[in-house]
This record gives sequence, structure tokens and C-alpha cells, in this order.
Amino acid sequence: MEGTLGLHHVTCLAGDPQENLDFYLGVLGLRLVKRSVNQDDPATYHLFYADRQGTPGTALTFFPYPHLPPHRLGVGQAVEVALAVPPESLGYWEARLARYGRPLERGERFGLPALLFPDPHGLPLAFTAAEGPGLPWEESPVPPEHQVRGLLGARILEREVEATLAFLQGVLGYRQRQVGDGAGWILEQEGSFLEVRALPGGRRGTLGV
Repeated sequence: MEGTLGLHHVTCLAGDPQENLDFYLGVLGLRLVKRSVNQDDPATYHLFYADRQGTPGTALTFFPYPHLPPHRLGVGQAVEVALAVPPESLGYWEARLARYGRPLERGERFGLPALLFPDPHGLPLAFTAAEGPGLPWEESPVPPEHQVRGLLGARILEREVEATLAFLQGVLGYRQRQVGDGAGWILEQEGSFLEVRALPGGRRGTLGV
């Protein structure tokens, strides 16, 4: 097996679907390219956000459950989603997110400058200075030159990382790019990044919003 072409999409849980739509379309400027249902729970929406035409590698999807209890981030989970934005657009996004009341901080992901902030239901996001496959959507509330360019990667927490690293490299074809501070490994495949961090003795995460 030669591996994969990187991330195709990422699926997350959300709370109220209208709040989710207002944020990802109204604030982040993503296009709602599809509204479907959860095939395992047809009473629940499945919302797909992406670029203008739903290009593979740009889709962020959600199952909204308004009445789920609060989540707890922990081991055994992907705990953060990184989205690519044009490198010259971080200042624009810092001002826009502040205007909408998002708490944020500057940081770094995969060796690149990033803005770190939660969505309205607590999902950690990292707007990272990088190019991506996304095509501008002319009806977005965000100017074309600043629009999100797609998925860049995710951060994963594990108590023990060996089996996860072996699967990502041996089966999915990710290549180790760098070892971070002794607790983190950064892998890359076709422009998609995964950071796997070891948290020995860490509590398991729980689903919720």
C-alpha cells in the first residue's frame, strides 16, 4: 500500500446547529456545501463546510447535538483542528475574531505561525499560516484573499504513541517530519500534518460539546 493523499475531511461534534452555522459560515466564511443527516441517527443533521466546490481536503463536517453534556479533552482524541489561511492574513483574522468576541492567542503549529481559539462549542481551532487547496467562494462574508484555504492538520493525544505512529506511518503513509519537545511527533503526508503528543497517565477524553 502506498499510503493516502492526506486529510480528506474532519468530522466533529457540535451543539446547537444554528449557532454552528452562524459561526462557520457567518464568521469564518466557509460555504455550507451540503446538509445531510447522520446515517446512524437520521434525526440529527450532518453539516458539511468547505470551499467553493467542496474540494477534497477542505471539508470540515459536524454532527450537532444541542443537549450533549460538556466534553473533556483528553487522550484517545484528536483535540484540535488546524485550518490553513494565507500567511499574510493572520492580522485580518486576529482583528475579525476579536470583533466577534473569540478569545485567541498567537502560537505555532507544525513550525508555522498560528492563531489559536475555540469555536462557540469549545472545539479548539488553529488558523495556521499556510497555503491550501481551497478555492475562494464569492458569496463568503470574508474577502477572497483572506478566506480559509482548507484543512492543514490535527493534534492527537495518546498515553502511548507507538501504535498510533506505526499505523500512521506504516499504513497511511505519513512521514515523520520532526520530533518536537520530547513529547510530540509531527508527521506529514501530501501537505497534511498530524501532531501526535504523548500524555502518559492522562485522562481519557469524553464526547460532548
